Amino acid sequence: MEPMPQLESCLRLSFEAGDGGRCPSGVLLASYFVRAPTRGRRRTELNPEVLFPPAVRARLGPAPDRAIALAMDPATHRSCAGPLPAIPVATREWLCQSALALGKSEGFELMWSLLRAISELEMVAQRLLGTRTPRAVVRQVLHGVDVRSLRVEPFAALLVRVLKIAQAVYGAFRHAGLPHQVAWAAVEDRLWAPHPTGERAASSARAVGPYLPSLVQAASGNARRRLRRSAEAGRTREHARALLARFVSGPGAGLWPWSDGSGRLLPQGKDALSPEAAGFCFFVLLTQGASERRGRGGPSRGLSPPFADAGFGAGEWLPDRTDDLAVRVLAAGADDSIPRGELLDALSVLLRATLSPAPGADGVALTLQRLGVDLAQAEAQAMLERARARLPELLRWLEENGRDLLETD
Repeated sequence: MEPMPQLESCLRLSFEAGDGGRCPSGVLLASYFVRAPTRGRRRTELNPEVLFPPAVRARLGPAPDRAIALAMDPATHRSCAGPLPAIPVATREWLCQSALALGKSEGFELMWSLLRAISELEMVAQRLLGTRTPRAVVRQVLHGVDVRSLRVEPFAALLVRVLKIAQAVYGAFRHAGLPHQVAWAAVEDRLWAPHPTGERAASSARAVGPYLPSLVQAASGNARRRLRRSAEAGRTREHARALLARFVSGPGAGLWPWSDGSGRLLPQGKDALSPEAAGFCFFVLLTQGASERRGRGGPSRGLSPPFADAGFGAGEWLPDRTDDLAVRVLAAGADDSIPRGELLDALSVLLRATLSPAPGADGVALTLQRLGVDLAQAEAQAMLERARARLPELLRWLEENGRDLLETD
């Protein structure tokens, strides 16, 4: 069992905020985290028979039904008067905005207590997933993300479920006239001790198990299956690294579009191609293709000719899938340090200049000078002419070899 003192403090503050009249149960914390209905998301409310089996009811004294009814009736709580607009996918920003709304309505002491309880639950959930599990995998399983966003799905669903269970049990014991210590002990027992889950085992017997570990496993189940499918289909970070290594050790230098008269690769100004530079280049190319499809209404409105001729107008290269692959390739090519922003900016400028029919190369020369590469304007224009001839071959190689890494399910 993991100690959770922050959740204990939050439950006590929320219950004792009750006015003893219309709202004797205090503040309903889950009412500040309203979710949008989404296809495939199962919505089930708490089942009193599962949450309060006979053994738990016996500890509530002579009137357990009254105490349970008070604790589980939203009308006995103060709920959020105007919850934030419901969203399909939870983010950290949404969690913080909901907590801020709680602070403005009920006081900032309760808000900070809730934020500390959220952080505590996140750390407990990470430990339940396995202390030896790599942090990147934990974030994918618990938050459904890798390196590109602040999403907290399915952790948000886990948070709301735990708040509902904990407040219902805590409130029932407090309404039964029992002190805080007894009510918190009942919450710990309900979260960690084996109890009926409301489901049936393979032998048709009633399944029992601790609530919190089973909730974490259930919340992360879909992400675990997705990771397993990605590994089986060759869509992990290691497969992206293999793609970059194959490019660098093979045709990479010959396909690289931008080089000066002496053969140095631009904008890095080196003779050899590195996996990091290849990852940056693929990131810029893929995000450009996704942006064109998204901004122009799809391939029917016309991609740039090099992208269209290479096959990026196919149905597999949907913008979201392309962006996802771009981030994976970027992460695979770089180490754990912050990516070099000036190199990404330079590659973006070079790509836009290569795709542009305008002959000017002033911006290209200035961009390269900021990286310490001196290139005269005439040389820059000749470099762009060579790049326009090489870019289609590079895009064809990327389309043919990157297609297998796309998320297609």
